[in-house]
Amino acid sequence: MSYEEIKEGKILLLVPEHDDGLGPKKTGEDVFYNPSMQMNRDTCISFLSSFIRDGARALDGMSATGVRGLRILKETSISNVTLNDVSHESVDLIKKNVESNSVSEQVKVTNDSIEKHLIENRYEYDYVDVDPFGTPVPYYPLAARYVSHNGVVGVTATDTSVLCGTYPRTCRRRYSVEPENNWCRHENGLRALIAYCVREAARHDRWVEPLLSYYEGHHFRTYLRIGEGAKKADKCLDKLKKITFHDYWWEQKDMRKDPISGPFWMGKLHSEAVLKDMDAVGSLSEKVLSLWRDEMSLPPFFYDTNEVSSSLETRPPPIKKIIRDLKEEGFRTSRTHFSPTGIKTEAPHETLRKMIIRL
Repeated sequence: MSYEEIKEGKILLLVPEHDDGLGPKKTGEDVFYNPSMQMNRDTCISFLSSFIRDGARALDGMSATGVRGLRILKETSISNVTLNDVSHESVDLIKKNVESNSVSEQVKVTNDSIEKHLIENRYEYDYVDVDPFGTPVPYYPLAARYVSHNGVVGVTATDTSVLCGTYPRTCRRRYSVEPENNWCRHENGLRALIAYCVREAARHDRWVEPLLSYYEGHHFRTYLRIGEGAKKADKCLDKLKKITFHDYWWEQKDMRKDPISGPFWMGKLHSEAVLKDMDAVGSLSEKVLSLWRDEMSLPPFFYDTNEVSSSLETRPPPIKKIIRDLKEEGFRTSRTHFSPTGIKTEAPHETLRKMIIRL
């Protein structure tokens, strides 16, 4: 295998020769490095810097080249990091990257499946990163069960087409969710992923609190604080709801009635305190952080201005005008990172219809 040296964040790294293009990548038997996931890793650094306390212990459970775990060590206050991978080739490369960054005494490198490692080191880690190629379903349950009390699990899902409803049968099998492939597909997918995570943790009387959750490019990512407590787990389950989508709006339904979509997580996607303390890092811009902050406190799901305008057989007005007028009428409103033509608002759908007709 041919390698090249790159710089990401504050580390120098040997990685396999790779395609620098954006978009999803294919994986095989070789060591895997995906440059298009740098924002995922930059966001991880910003999140951990704002939230995780000094002295915390972190597991990069599917480390590949070691890039995420080494950046955590170099760029956050976490000084106890385990880099683990099931691949012997990956572990050999990880050791080279650990040595070249002069952190051999601060890092533990292990060669196990993440499942075996978590079982043998239960409750040892305050942060566990689950970043697979594809679905996290085979790996998340043990991370949720064995992260320390009040610890955090970072979960990536790259099977976005499944969670967004393109393959509904697969979504039912993997996540026990009836998906909906509509204008809200990316928010649907993220809330379906969190709902799955909540249910899996609750099986072991553990509660879940999303601290930061987003969609970007070709993946979903959520950071979940997890702790012991059956009553709090029940309260989390109460936030899972089924809904029905109409032509361009939705309404909540009782889970015991009607053939509808979900269940989706209907609680908050972010912690206000965490987002307030996060800083721009690398490809994570202040513009993105501001957008997450703006939409954070608004209701779940959003309107797509093109969809609403199409239903009215009219051209969509400029989105800035819609947001301005809704705010002037007293409705909290924001753009959303899920869609460039989407808005989140407290306004009922009839108010939005009338406004679009007027504009």
